[in-house]
Amino acid sequence: MTSTPAKPTNSFIVVNWNGASFLRDCIDAILRQSHGPFEIIVVDNGSTDDSVTLVRETYPQVVLVSLDRNQGFTGGNIEGFRHAQGRYIALINNDAILPADWLQLMVDALQSEEAIGLCSSRIIIAGTNLIDSAGDTFTTAFTGTKIGELHDKTDFSKRRYIPGACAAAAIYKREMLEDIGFLDADFFLNHEDTDLNLRAWLAGWKCLYVPEATVEHRVSTTIGKLSETSVYYFSRNSLWVWIKNTPTYFLFRYLHHRILYEMASFAFFCLIAHRWRPFLRGKFHSLKGLPHMLHKRKEIQKKIRLTRAEIRQGLTPLSAYLRERFVLLRRKQTFPSSEPDGTRIDS
Repeated sequence: MTSTPAKPTNSFIVVNWNGASFLRDCIDAILRQSHGPFEIIVVDNGSTDDSVTLVRETYPQVVLVSLDRNQGFTGGNIEGFRHAQGRYIALINNDAILPADWLQLMVDALQSEEAIGLCSSRIIIAGTNLIDSAGDTFTTAFTGTKIGELHDKTDFSKRRYIPGACAAAAIYKREMLEDIGFLDADFFLNHEDTDLNLRAWLAGWKCLYVPEATVEHRVSTTIGKLSETSVYYFSRNSLWVWIKNTPTYFLFRYLHHRILYEMASFAFFCLIAHRWRPFLRGKFHSLKGLPHMLHKRKEIQKKIRLTRAEIRQGLTPLSAYLRERFVLLRRKQTFPSSEPDGTRIDS
């Protein structure tokens, strides 16, 4: 009599695009996890390198989903989610390396309280002593930004509730995703995790930051080399996040903050980074897509469970955000920016 393999309780989804040079390290680190059972789903976004061959020939235990074209971070993860069987869904960047106890720590954290719907790692820039992300927070302009970026890796060492998780290495309860929905396919890349975080937060789900789950993340771009693709999706999706998710009261209460934020973004991307074309094209397409986003907004607003006071208390003042970004931009002139595979940038 043969035994039936246990259904995986946990699902890892790794979206890959031409990442053969570091995909092996990512998968090997997942396979070393001390907690199980789990499955690994690698979604290849139409790579032109030997990524597919590598996974197929080296890792027969991995579920390989090979797409014929690049569907972005959102499309790739959505396809992976369709194949996932686990109660807990972990999204891992293909250039992230997990410690062996990462899954155990994250699952224990998820199970510690019913209201916890997602958990965030402490993500370190590989080869440095600096933090890439200690989770995400939201500003009064309803934009997302990283907590702890470029702080010493020994900082942010205590568990705490935070507004959201950086999707480079995060874990989610399926129950929460069934409640609020998964990533938005329309986003393709950039601000997709901000959108998901906002929906979860406003719906009353808690995000727990788990600093013991420390992940190394290979940084791939520099602040001086912002790709036109990244700038375009940043410009477009940032406005969509605001329109979709911001409660009506706060749309008007902090409208002046949003205008100031858009002016600051314009100054950075157009006047400093000289990315006029993708930035303005992104804004144009964001306006074209507003009717579709307003339609989605109706359902999102119905799920808001936080009170106005709770929302206000959880927002970072835009002035504090802009001061911090100014300091970080000065440091980033000679240091790589934490743009995980073009999935998100902050202005």
